[in-house]
Amino acid sequence: MFKIFLKIILFFTPVIIPIILAGGLFGLNGAIAGLIVSSILCVIISINASRIMLRIYRARPTVPGEFSNIKDKSLMLSKRAGVAMPAIHITELMLPGSLVIGNSSDKTAIIVPARLLNSFNDEELEASLAYNIVQINNTIHLRTLAALITGIFTMAASAVRWGAVFTGFGDYNDPAPRLFGAFITGLAAPPAATMIHSVSTQDYDKQAAELCGNPDALISAIERLENSKVTGYPSLGFLCLVDPQKETFFEHLFDTHPPKEIRVKNLIKTGKIA
Repeated sequence: MFKIFLKIILFFTPVIIPIILAGGLFGLNGAIAGLIVSSILCVIISINASRIMLRIYRARPTVPGEFSNIKDKSLMLSKRAGVAMPAIHITELMLPGSLVIGNSSDKTAIIVPARLLNSFNDEELEASLAYNIVQINNTIHLRTLAALITGIFTMAASAVRWGAVFTGFGDYNDPAPRLFGAFITGLAAPPAATMIHSVSTQDYDKQAAELCGNPDALISAIERLENSKVTGYPSLGFLCLVDPQKETFFEHLFDTHPPKEIRVKNLIKTGKIA
């Protein structure tokens, strides 16, 4: 528990330090005021991390009678895993798979991109949900905070890139805006990636294959998502089934999954052992 608390403090360092430094411009009292303000802000973010994530990724809750297939599979897998069933939210964004977030293991939510419902068959969908549900443990809040803070870091690069567009440097994919975005990514990626790698150490592939009892379906889901070549939200890969495609060298720092060939080989071994 102490290690988790320490990590949470370290995660908020990029939030706390700039505010303290800004307050320090007005002397010691300003620095103290900055510390108080940043501490309050960190508490608010920590308490509302899941809610903020749902808003950022435009995820809406399902209504009764909607997406019953996903709910039934989530309930079955949750019971099998011995965890509380997560709430199901749907987003229209092109995320690299579904992801699970939460403030505790008893209060979680799975964000499902609507496109998965059209691209996955029932077995692949179940395997993907199993990959989310095996992540529901005592680190879920820490993982959610890491996703939120790193997401904010990477969005800053996109904001600068759009700023270059609106100030006359060309279209979004022109060299100048891309260069500005890459520069900010280069500053933000190393500390953000450090956060992600500090909470991504378990073999969730094996756990998910054992939970759904179908390694082949998990392999098929991985291959289908890899082939979809989603390029957005580079810092979300550690929560999703695959890492999204990358545009810059620095974005590869966010990669947490082994190469597809290694994952498939390990899952085949898992199937043979079972």
